Amino acid sequence: MHLCRYLLNPYKYQIVYNKLSNKFVITHSDSDWAQDLESCKSVTGYVTLMAHRVIFWMSHQQKTVALFSTETEYMALFDCSHQLVWIRNLLNEVSFNVPTPHIYSNSLSSLFWRSNSI
Repeated sequence: MHLCRYLLNPYKYQIVYNKLSNKFVITHSDSDWAQDLESCKSVTGYVTLMAHRVIFWMSHQQKTVALFSTETEYMALFDCSHQLVWIRNLLNEVSFNVPTPHIYSNSLSSLFWRSNSI
């Protein structure tokens, strides 16, 4: 019933961005490890927020099979960073300069792996 009421009155709902709120672009990234028992592939998910509102989200199956959980989290951060570069370039094209985006992940090992120069 809730869905039917929403579809009948969509003009009442809107996303409001407050120009006084911050301009930070924040992304939360996560993945599971081989939960698909048929293909053994992991699922990546991330959500990007600006001015405390969602501007982009994605959830998809990874292209390759990861051998351990740190690798799945690292692949999720890699996909997420590509999306952030695209979003930042798009915002710069329309003269909306934003500070460096922040990526949050729940995997310390993948963040350490990313920062390790070896």
